[in-house]
Amino acid sequence: MTVYLMRHGEPTYADTEAMGLKGQGAELGQLTRLGIEQAEEAAKDPRIQDCDLIVSSPYPRALHTAAIVSRAIDCPIEVAPGIFEWIPDLRWAEVSQQDIHDAWQEYKANGGVHLPGDRYHNWETHAQLRARVLPWLIPYLERKDIGKLLIVSHGGVMRALLNQPSLKKIHYCEIRELTPDCIREG
Repeated sequence: MTVYLMRHGEPTYADTEAMGLKGQGAELGQLTRLGIEQAEEAAKDPRIQDCDLIVSSPYPRALHTAAIVSRAIDCPIEVAPGIFEWIPDLRWAEVSQQDIHDAWQEYKANGGVHLPGDRYHNWETHAQLRARVLPWLIPYLERKDIGKLLIVSHGGVMRALLNQPSLKKIHYCEIRELTPDCIREG
């Protein structure tokens, strides 16, 4: 089996901010017009033309990206609820967008590990993120009826699956190719 990881297209959070949604509610942003175009362009990538299944995060930005690709390459989608983005506060507290940004920078600077002196103490570590995501993906990786699997998710999830928590930049709709063993073994 060949596995492709794809990050969602460019999102906007204008609607969720206008509705006053906080914490995880703020994660319900949709794609921008550019994000839609990025997904349409990514769907032309020859590596994913004959995928057998698309597995998506439940967040709208990833699910919309997956739907655009699915329509373009005529491939079914399944949602894996546990492959949503990195959690900036495991207490599910309402945190500001600035705190989420700063906690994410701390996560990357620390290689996904909490260190003494951290300003933010409750973000999901690299190990916790992998432990949350893998049980949702392992059943797909073990299926014999899938030759090519496309996983549409988020930068944090991709870093966890690639076992590279400090990876600097994953572009919108970027596609990475790997094997199931790379995901399992990290």
